[in-house]
Amino acid sequence: MHASEAHQFEFCASCGAEVQIARDRGYALDAERVLCFPCAVQRGGSYDEHRDLWVEAPDLANLARDRKP
Repeated sequence: MHASEAHQFEFCASCGAEVQIARDRGYALDAERVLCFPCAVQRGGSYDEHRDLWVEAPDLANLARDRKP
């Protein structure tokens, strides 16, 4: 893996799944944390595929700030 590619991966703040920022439709919590698509939807988030954006944010309650797999 190229060094620049390693920075494009994060881990879901809820389940710990690997999320590829450029490819997956994760929900960005902040500059360092994301939710994977399934966790964001499970938490009530709604994604509009045609507009390519989250139209309703997922519930972010109870997410540990330092969650790492």
